[in-house]
Amino acid sequence: MEEVRELKNVLERVEGRLIAAGKMYGAMNFAVWLSVMLLYYVVLGIFDIPWQFNLIYWPAAFVVAMSFTGRVWERLKRLGKAVDREIEASKTSGILVMASWITGIILGWGIIPRMGVGVSEGAALAVGFLSFITLSIFGMWLVFARYSGVEREIIPSFLIPAMGIPIAWNMETGAIVWAGFTVALSFTLTILWYLHSAFKAIER
Repeated sequence: MEEVRELKNVLERVEGRLIAAGKMYGAMNFAVWLSVMLLYYVVLGIFDIPWQFNLIYWPAAFVVAMSFTGRVWERLKRLGKAVDREIEASKTSGILVMASWITGIILGWGIIPRMGVGVSEGAALAVGFLSFITLSIFGMWLVFARYSGVEREIIPSFLIPAMGIPIAWNMETGAIVWAGFTVALSFTLTILWYLHSAFKAIER
């Protein structure tokens, strides 16, 4: 019986560390996109850049971010194999997550700003930006809930931007900058929650 209890304790510790690694992967996903967004704001504040810059920056940022998170994902999979746990994302969930982001881009950047929302052009862009983040991440959260379990840590990243929409709507100046800080706050809280969950899993 003693050996069984020891084996159970070992398995629980291994399971806890694997869960913690998954939570850290989630935190790193949001951290890399937070860095990408903040770098964009830094560049925007220093240089008078044309709109064509977005056509270069965001695709390049997407490639770099996906390359980084992809390498971390492969390490997580290897860690799972080391303890006989298969960690794999289904193709269906991947397609649905991509569809969520595409829908968010179309609505947030294409349709909503042209609907006459907000009290100014800046407010319309801010409402579109916050709508893009809210719709995309909420859709992604629903996909995760369906295929891999509810990730409570993600909730601030779409709830806070959603709450910010009516505020940005009525801002005559500085709306898009305020929206950026709002998204940064929501991502930071999500990262902190993920890290807190990781430490709790390690303590199991």
